[in-house]
Amino acid sequence: MNAPLPDGRRHRYRGLVWPGILILFGILALLVNTDVIPADRLYRLWDLWPVLLVVLGLELLIQRSRMPSPAGAVAAWLIVLLAIVGAAAYVAAGPALGSASLDAVAPAGDLTSASMEIDVGGATINISGDSSLEDLYRAHIDYSGPKPDVSFESVRGAVRISQGSGGVFAPSRHFSIDVRLSTRMTWSLTINAGGANETLKLQDVKVSAISLSSGGSTGDITLGQPQGTVPITISGGGLTMHLHRPSGVAATVRISGAAVSLTFDGRHHGGLGSVEDSSGEAADSYDVTVSGAGCTVTMDVTPQT
Repeated sequence: MNAPLPDGRRHRYRGLVWPGILILFGILALLVNTDVIPADRLYRLWDLWPVLLVVLGLELLIQRSRMPSPAGAVAAWLIVLLAIVGAAAYVAAGPALGSASLDAVAPAGDLTSASMEIDVGGATINISGDSSLEDLYRAHIDYSGPKPDVSFESVRGAVRISQGSGGVFAPSRHFSIDVRLSTRMTWSLTINAGGANETLKLQDVKVSAISLSSGGSTGDITLGQPQGTVPITISGGGLTMHLHRPSGVAATVRISGAAVSLTFDGRHHGGLGSVEDSSGEAADSYDVTVSGAGCTVTMDVTPQT
């Protein structure tokens, strides 16, 4: 039996897998925020969960071997680096997956207000108003993976659209939805998504509240005339959000978190804590609250056409 190594030759180095995962997510968030890759391709990360087991196993083997410390550290770094590069390349240019489609609709009835909740993973989400729509809403969904679940509670006018992950071995895949909302209603909108591209054209839609929760996402929201104080709540990390309001409409935007940036009507604010700006108080206004690290938010006036 080989004698144990003297204390001076023993080597211990910290695990590199978890820092590598953070680096990978940071790289992918940067690629999404700079529009190099679409956000809805982040679902491909689910395909790579076995790679995490392989990398962990290889690192354990290196740590328990008698490889000299410098060589072991270099080998561990190379394994993690190759895993990061391979995962990023697979997400950016992996094979296309088959998809299916689904159309959903609900009657408006006598409703004067309604709510919609979209709860999905990586997604492309487009929502707009349609003054000619006789129904409450119409949605077209392109997806792969589990079939989305669409429910409607007619008494409250509550619409919910979701796609479960299907578990580790059958995760959610591609999801793209285009929704048209009746402009005769006052809407409350809730979106929970991971790695999403969100475009909300609500200039003709009356909204009572908007809530967005997502990570590594980009959003473009065009607002209409508010009635009362309309809260807009946005949470998540690595967000880039652009909000546009009509000329003369008051708004307040406050952001809390690390490394945040706010541009309000051309005035720029940045910092590691909280930033806030406002166009003044009014009975009808938008009150925007953003929380999360690495968030970039702009609020401006919709250009006149």
